[in-house]
This record gives sequence, structure tokens and C-alpha cells, in this order.
Amino acid sequence: MLPRAGGGEFPRGFGLTVSPGDFDGATSRVLRAPRSFDLLGVRGADAARGRLEVRARRRGGPWSRWTLLAVHGDHAPDTYIVPAHQRASDPVWTGASDELQLRSRRGLRGDLRVHLVSVPTAKRRRRAGARLRAAAARQAQPGSPPPIIPRSAWGGDSVPPRSASEAGQVQLAFVHHTVNANDYTADQSASIVLAIAKYHRDTNGWNDIGYNFVVDQYGQVFEARAGGVEQAIIGAQAQGYNSQSTGVAVLGTFTSVPFPEAALAALSQLIAWKLSLHGVPCEGSLAVRSGGGDLNRYPAGTQVTLQRISGHRDGDSTSCPGDAGYNQLPELRRRAAALAGPVVAHGQVTLAAAASDVPYGSDAVLTGSVIRPDSTAGAGEVVAVQKRSATGTWVTVGRTSAADDGSWTVRLPWRRGGAVRARAAGVTSKTSTIAVLPVLSSRRPAKRVRAGSRVHVTGRVRPAVPVVVRIEKQGSDGRFRRVTSVRARVVKTAWGATLRLKRPGLYRLTALTRDGAVAAPPAFVRAIRAKASTGGATAG
Repeated sequence: MLPRAGGGEFPRGFGLTVSPGDFDGATSRVLRAPRSFDLLGVRGADAARGRLEVRARRRGGPWSRWTLLAVHGDHAPDTYIVPAHQRASDPVWTGASDELQLRSRRGLRGDLRVHLVSVPTAKRRRRAGARLRAAAARQAQPGSPPPIIPRSAWGGDSVPPRSASEAGQVQLAFVHHTVNANDYTADQSASIVLAIAKYHRDTNGWNDIGYNFVVDQYGQVFEARAGGVEQAIIGAQAQGYNSQSTGVAVLGTFTSVPFPEAALAALSQLIAWKLSLHGVPCEGSLAVRSGGGDLNRYPAGTQVTLQRISGHRDGDSTSCPGDAGYNQLPELRRRAAALAGPVVAHGQVTLAAAASDVPYGSDAVLTGSVIRPDSTAGAGEVVAVQKRSATGTWVTVGRTSAADDGSWTVRLPWRRGGAVRARAAGVTSKTSTIAVLPVLSSRRPAKRVRAGSRVHVTGRVRPAVPVVVRIEKQGSDGRFRRVTSVRARVVKTAWGATLRLKRPGLYRLTALTRDGAVAAPPAFVRAIRAKASTGGATAG
């Protein structure tokens, strides 16, 4: 990778609402944005139907060409479920603009929201980009990783992911285009990537920018999704296939014009290095299981045969990466195969837990997949699930056989937390830790006692962990307020505590683990005044 550069400036997101009253026939009036913007997208029923086009300009300047605001739900995480009418369009790069117009073939039928992104001034980024391109020209060598511009150089540090990245597998590469105009300059590419990242994260609500890598038409390669360029990071670029692939997007629209030579050369070197790194050839096909999705071409669970280097349209219902770009894929595969390093045979076993905390005695559900050292799905391979013992040794606690696509599932009764791993085909997965949540119950004590007398509270806890009983008393306003807590005595799986309710009133007694993570249903006890006897008479 290239040396880090770049500043700490932040992109901004904002928007405006457009109503049918803003339209005079098919075209809107000139819409003034609250401030200058560089990228936009729209959300609304008309956008979802693909009926909107946009153009933009700096006030007083010439208009850009009309660009379709397309909605592609297939650029999304595998688990992304959003009604079609609520999806935002793909973002459109406008460059520094402050006015826009919308055009609809049938007029606007309802309100829509225009989402705008402005990026910081690019002076510092232009200087960094020039240095990085010069370094790229010196470092590019066949058979080696291409120079990759890190996130810090294009401003990625200012749009950190919402949560930590997740790792999957790299069995193939999907090629995309970003569907923005091709008239950008090399100095603008970093700003476009930054604006797309801000839009994907904040407007779409994704964890991070969807693509793993972005390549511009000048051959610059950008680290896009966070997590490490050498890792099998799960993106949001090909719905239903993200956990099995890496995604590379070319900045621009390549429906009628092909990828420029510089972009094709960079794509070839990048994909050759990335697939070789994960033990995958650049040519040939493989069978993968579709994860589904409403714009996936195949229902969930379908075995789909794809090329190792595929176009986005091969898996999802989309025109991406454009007709001209798609027609170049055979040449891309040939070039990548020529540039690929040695494909190091190494298998892969993955393991994921459905939950990191499992109640005592319930099933811990573990899933994963097996890839043999020859990069084929581990159909029929025996998977041994192992748990680390108290002495540190690994003990097999469950076995299963992998399905036709290499996937597997094991359910284990969980009574003690600890580290687990999976082994198959001579390969070991990464370790995962699953904690056990205690199961706590209590027996109901007497409902009424005399104030000042003792109350015995008992129950069971599995596994045996410290238990306390929280005592709360109801006030005149009906609210319960804490009086004290008493530590219970735990013997094996039984616990008990003796309490004294000093004053009359209604008490709530709650048994809970000492860390407060688990509580039993509360019990209610009323303490009543003790009767007193004077000279044979009883006073209440």
C-alpha cells in the first residue's frame, strides 16, 4: 500500500424536500440547495419507479447533462430489507453545485427527499493524489499488489464504519460501475469516493461504503470498505453474495463506452492479486449458494454457477457494470490470469455463533462453511466442533457433515461458557467465545407476614453463581424504592436468603445474579402490623 496522507476534514450531509407543487409539468423549477453540494440522491416513490432525472450547476453556470436517478436495491448488504418505495437512489456526482433541477416523465406524484453531500475542499487531497499517482507509476509491477490509496488519503477516516467489519470468504470477484458521469478529473476521484462513502453510510444506513475497492478511469485504486485490503471483508455490493466475494467498482458509467485502458489494467492487477491472495484462480467457474434478496436473480438457497470474475448482473437483477464494461470481462479474466501470482492451495473453515451469550441448557447454534485446499466447496467433509477445556486442550463436542455447498450447522446444549473452533479437511477455523447466561428461578414466599418477622426466599440458579435479593418497598405514590440488598447463600444449584421486613407495607423481592445480568420474576410480600395484647384486650 502507499504511504498514508490526507487531512481530518469532514464531509457533510443535508437535504431538501421537493413536492409536486415544485414542478411545472415534467420539469421542476430551479431548486436552490441550503449550501453547496457535490453529490446527491433521492428517496421517494417516483425515484423507486425509475422515473426521475437530475441535472445540477453552480449558480449562474452551465447545466450538467440529465442523469437518471436509478434505484438499485441489489447494491446492499445481504440482510438489507427495505420496501422499494423507501430506497434511496444510487448517488450521482455533480461536483461543486448549489442548484439542481429534476425531471419526471409523468410528473411528480408525491413528495420526495433529495439527499445532498458536500465534501471538504480538495486542495490538500489533490496534492496527496498527485504524490500517490507518482508513487503508483514507480511501484506498479506485474504479479504484485497494485498501489492502493488508503482510506486515510481520501478522507475515509472521517466516515468511520458504524460497527466493526466482518470477515467472510473470497471465492470470486464482482465488477461494478458507479453510474456517475465520466467527465471527472483524476484529482476529483478521491472526493467522489468520499462522497459515496458518506452517502452509503448515512443515507442508505449501511455500515460503510458498499464496495471493497474502487478504481477510477485513470487507474487509481482506492481502499474502500474498511477492515484491511488483504482480509476477506464482507461488503454491501452484491446482494446475496457479499459473504462469498469481493467487489470492485469502476468510477463512471460504462453502458456505451468501455473501461479505459488505465482502468482495465488496474482492475486486472488488483483482481489478480486479490484472488491469488485467497487461493482462488482468476479463470473458471464455481458453484455458490444464493443468499436471496428481492433483486437477486435467484431465490435463497439456489446453487448458482458463476465465473471467478463476474459482472454484477450475473448474480443480481441489474445492468451493472454496463453493457460495454460487461463485454470486456473475458479480456479482464485473461489479463488477470496472466498477472496472477501462484495460487497457494489453502482450505478455509469458518465458524459463526448465532449468539455470543446462551442461557444455561439452551442450544448454542454454530454455523459455517468448508472450502477444501483445492478451493472447491467441502461437500461431505466431516466438521468437528471443538471446545477448549479447563486445562487448555481442545475437546471435540460435536460433529456434522458439510452440505453440498460446504455449509454446516451444529447445535450444542450450552452449560459452560468458553472458546470453540471448527476443524475440517485438515483446516481449523478462527476461535469464537460463547458465554453462558445463568438461569435463575425463585419459589414464592408467604404473601403476608408480620412486620419485623423473617422471610425465607429460596430458588435455583444454574450454573452456580452469586445471587443477591433486592428488597424494594412501595411508597405512598405507588412507586417501589430500594431498601437494601441481601446476599443469598448458594449451595450447588440451590440458593436461599433470610430477610427481615421491618416496617408495614408492600415489598417487592427480586433475586438476581450479582452482576445484574439475569433476574428472576419478582415476588410480592405484604408486611402487616403485629397485634398487641393489653389486659386481655386485643389492639390492632
